[in-house]
Amino acid sequence: MKKTIKIFLLILFITCIVGDSIAQKKKTKKVSTSQRFKTKKKQTSTKKKISTTKSKKNVKPSTKNNIKAITAVKNESLPDTSASKIVVITSAFKPSLQYAAKINFTAATEVVDITKVPISYKVPSSNLFFSYQPIAIQPLALPADSVKGWINNQRIKIGAGNLNTIYGEGKFSFGDGKKSITSIQADYLSSKSTLFAQQYSKLNLDLLSILNSSNDFEWTAHAFFNSITQYKFGFKPSTLNYSKDQLKQTYNTVALEVGLKNKQVNESGINFHPQLSYYRFTDNNSSSENNLILKAPIEKELTKLLSFKLAFDVDIANINLQTTPSRNITNNLFSINPAVVFTTPNIKLNIGLRPSWDNTVYSMLPDITAESKLKNTNISLEAGWIGYFNKNNWRSLIAFNPWIGSFSTILNTKIREQFIGVKGVAGNHISFNSRLSFIKMDNQPLFLNDAIDGKSFVTLYEPTMNALKLHGEFGYTVQENLSFLASATFTQYNALSINSEAWGLVPLEITASTLWKPIKDLQIKADLFYLGGSMYKTATTPISRLSPGLDLNIGGEFSVKKNLNIWLQMNNLFNNTYQRWNQYPVFGFNVLAGVVYSFK
Repeated sequence: MKKTIKIFLLILFITCIVGDSIAQKKKTKKVSTSQRFKTKKKQTSTKKKISTTKSKKNVKPSTKNNIKAITAVKNESLPDTSASKIVVITSAFKPSLQYAAKINFTAATEVVDITKVPISYKVPSSNLFFSYQPIAIQPLALPADSVKGWINNQRIKIGAGNLNTIYGEGKFSFGDGKKSITSIQADYLSSKSTLFAQQYSKLNLDLLSILNSSNDFEWTAHAFFNSITQYKFGFKPSTLNYSKDQLKQTYNTVALEVGLKNKQVNESGINFHPQLSYYRFTDNNSSSENNLILKAPIEKELTKLLSFKLAFDVDIANINLQTTPSRNITNNLFSINPAVVFTTPNIKLNIGLRPSWDNTVYSMLPDITAESKLKNTNISLEAGWIGYFNKNNWRSLIAFNPWIGSFSTILNTKIREQFIGVKGVAGNHISFNSRLSFIKMDNQPLFLNDAIDGKSFVTLYEPTMNALKLHGEFGYTVQENLSFLASATFTQYNALSINSEAWGLVPLEITASTLWKPIKDLQIKADLFYLGGSMYKTATTPISRLSPGLDLNIGGEFSVKKNLNIWLQMNNLFNNTYQRWNQYPVFGFNVLAGVVYSFK
């Protein structure tokens, strides 16, 4: 009986296990009900075979039928009450993602760029007081101002003062500031003192037009007319009887200048700026001078540091003097100036020659200059050996000495100069320039009073002479509120071959100018001139030196309204009637006042 019970329990345990497996398969497989039923029967039959086989080993044959019956009853009568079980897996392993390293951006100071980019600025000589007008400085990489457009301003200035002085000035501008700019200027000044025939008048008309073409070319046209009327009042003795018509001299100049230049270097790396000028100079005695000048400089950039320059200069002049007898004078000058220029941020070296033809006389002149900037400073040292001609003509001689008389010939002055100098800036406000030169001059014009009455000057040409020249400049500027410029030139003339003195040449010249704006609507200007006396002699006086001259001028302009200003100008405050040229004293104290009207 016990065996029977054990067998029954064993069969029951196996049946439960088989039922659990069947229930588990029902969850995992999505099959139809009929298929699951067939699968269950197969599993049941299989279990039966297994149990039967086991029972054959452990149960006696006498009880075989009973076991089968009991098993069949159990399978048929007992339903499958087994429920799905949840399996909980417990493990010490915990899955985790690997830590990702992040790039940390640490703030650091920028690396200082100590490289230097070589940029060359072509700046002309900044001498302050020359008779010519230097070309405009064009800074590199200058951006166009698109915020404020070009404004055409018009200005009229009139005034009067003592010495029967009348002054008038007008300035007018036209154009859009991009494609064209045109300015017109006219001014007139006249004065008369109590001294007989000491009176002067000047009229100037000036027209300047600049046109920009679409192909980066800039055309410049400049035309002007000026007329000067004065009287040779410096005769001695003063008891001589002259009428004003006999002393009157009027000089008129008509000029036309045309120029062309490329605003940017072309594809071939070439810069050019040809200029053609024509001047006609006449007087009230029907004498005339025609002067044609051509200048054609060309520059070719070979590398970033090396360039080649070539300049052609042609100056042709013809003078027709209506004297007794009449004279016709021709004076021509031609020159070629090839040069190689080596430029670095701190060194500029110019090596060239200037072959020249003074009429029919050939001369080979040097053109060697060097400039070096001191390290970590704004100071430059310069040295050079240069040669050139000063072209003398009737117009230039009258501009230098307005009292010259008739002449029979005109010679050009050949100059060879050796110099050393230093220039630079100090801080944000100070600039300076100094130069020491040793100069050799051939055919330098000198001036002596004539032997008749001294009212005219005879032009003498010194074949050879030397000069030691010391020149210095100083400037101080504070924005637009204050500027001060000063210049001094000392020249010692020596080694003259014919004349005993440098007649009419000034040994010392000092000039200073100040512009000050203490408030917005007030502007004050002052000018100071000092001239050392030049050497002279006449038919009745031995060799002498003129007294030095000191001249101080002060003026101011004040804005009364938006378009209206008043101005005051006082000249020769010391009332020093010094003589720049022997027997010709300057005007004494002169005061003028007037108004300025501006409009757009």
